Amino acid sequence: MQRFDIINALIRKNGYKRYLEIGTQADKCLYLVNCEYKCGVDPEPVLHYDNNSNEFHKMTSDEYFRQNKDKYDIVFVDGLHENNQVRRDIQNSLQILSPGGTIVVHDCNPKEEINQRVPMPHVGSWNGDVWKAWIWFRHLGMLEMFVVDADEGCGVIRRGWQTALDGKYDITFDEFAEKRKELLNLISVEEWEKYISA
Repeated sequence: MQRFDIINALIRKNGYKRYLEIGTQADKCLYLVNCEYKCGVDPEPVLHYDNNSNEFHKMTSDEYFRQNKDKYDIVFVDGLHENNQVRRDIQNSLQILSPGGTIVVHDCNPKEEINQRVPMPHVGSWNGDVWKAWIWFRHLGMLEMFVVDADEGCGVIRRGWQTALDGKYDITFDEFAEKRKELLNLISVEEWEKYISA
């Protein structure tokens, strides 16, 4: 299962019409997401075709959110994979999320320590320290949050209530790896399928 499968399932289940993607890279996800209105944001896209979205902004996510006045039903956060930037992207996405909307965050579940190092090392798969931003929000307890154990970890955020994590949020990767299921609220693909079909 890929990120766009999760996004499309949420769009179908909730009847979403407006989709925002932060970090489009080569347009693969933007192209494969099926939504009535699609907007992409990337300061340096590897590739972009105008017919893959209704709207495209070649700028940073911070610049986009400063000038944006629109609301979106679903936002996909897959921009700069660094803790502070991801925190800003999630916070800004919450501000423009329609009632009943969802945020999906990519790269929440790095398997190895090297995959989450910042700045990016020369590795095949770089997740960055997105997991740190995820855990920071889980300590707030004001959002419903879980990570699907697929495609590098796809986090799902909805407004709601969830028991806040106890303890510190500024932890090492070894501490994260030891308790990743609890910290991420990690669910299996089978559990996701039950959730989305309920």
